[in-house]
Amino acid sequence: MELGLSLRILATQRSVGAISQDSRIFVRGVADQGMSPERGSMRPTQYALAYRLPPRDEDRGSDARIDAVCGAILHVERGNGGFTSRRSFTMIHSLSRAVLRKWFRFVTLWAAGCAGLAASLPAEAALQCTITGSAAISFGTVTVPRDTPVGTAIGPLQSSTVSASCPSNPGSPNSGWYLQYYPKLTGSPVTGVWNTGVAGIGIRVIDVTYNNRRLSNLNIGSWDDFGAPITTGASFTGNFTFSYQLIKTAAQVGSGGPVNIPQLFTLVSHNIPANVTSPVQVTISVNNTLIVAATCTVTTPSVGVALPTVRASALSPFGTTTGNTPFNIGLSCQAGASVYVTLTDATNTGNTSSNLTLATGSTASGVKLRVLNSSGSAVSYGPDSAAAGNPNQWKVGGSASTTHIPLTAQYISTGPATPGTVKGLATFTMSYQ
Repeated sequence: MELGLSLRILATQRSVGAISQDSRIFVRGVADQGMSPERGSMRPTQYALAYRLPPRDEDRGSDARIDAVCGAILHVERGNGGFTSRRSFTMIHSLSRAVLRKWFRFVTLWAAGCAGLAASLPAEAALQCTITGSAAISFGTVTVPRDTPVGTAIGPLQSSTVSASCPSNPGSPNSGWYLQYYPKLTGSPVTGVWNTGVAGIGIRVIDVTYNNRRLSNLNIGSWDDFGAPITTGASFTGNFTFSYQLIKTAAQVGSGGPVNIPQLFTLVSHNIPANVTSPVQVTISVNNTLIVAATCTVTTPSVGVALPTVRASALSPFGTTTGNTPFNIGLSCQAGASVYVTLTDATNTGNTSSNLTLATGSTASGVKLRVLNSSGSAVSYGPDSAAAGNPNQWKVGGSASTTHIPLTAQYISTGPATPGTVKGLATFTMSYQ
């Protein structure tokens, strides 16, 4: 590893010559002892070499061995979690060896110790909590009905628990720990829900233990606490439970798409006195999850119903019904949805009563048509829409067991009946929720 370094002697703030070669630092013109602060080009972490040379009159031959001490000077901000002040500290680390060339006053410092420190010290050298627990979440095969409203929870609610064990960590002016999480996903169109990578499917994460805080309110690039700050300086042990729920985030859902999220969010600890964040300790992921968009196929897209001929006198008095004729709407459905249907009066689309308007070509008067559902109740008409909650939409049953919708057509008198032809036209709209 080759480091580009810039050195100054702390006592005098005098620059000294320094070059790097073969993992060693060559320094010319240094004092007999001192502290040389250095900044490596590998990362913006500062560190220092504390050294003391042997006496000038001591004969050590052409080479001599000395010890140098490598110390880190760190400046790390906690970020947008609320701790904004900066703090420096020094962590002592023994350098492997140094060689003195006496007659040139030329010091060769082996840089491996400090190079390794610069690469790893900010996250690893300071005392940290230990966070452990389950990391992989699975929802299995999840069926998403086509017409489920955006924002609806789909599939089972899953949960996981992690444990945090933090040693005593007194400090001045601040003590203790922050327990933090880092989201790894972007936000979806539904507030507080992350995109999963499958069209129309998001995931909501709740920190059940920490006041039901919604972790998925924050997106990648941000971070916050997943537990209350531990600021007493005393040791701490606790468990934290998170819940996970898939959410429909768009009208159209990607069918057959596996949900595979290597990093949903990560967990770390933050040493408050040292102002140092640990490496990632737990990574929460999602796997073994398959999204299936459920729908039905109508096997009878057009249904003709021929009612029997009846005498006009059979429709007296007003409100009398007769000529009951059963018929079916045939379906072929995937399991995992509830089947709903809306009948719409094609002649008068604004009609929301249970009497179907007579269509063009009808010559009879004082009579209309009705449709009864499987329980014998008259069906009211509604708008031509598959949206959940459409006016006068009704539930037929579960898609796994629904192969047809049994209905019955009948005459109903609305006034003095006169002979003639009776025609009606209605449409049906299926909804899978």
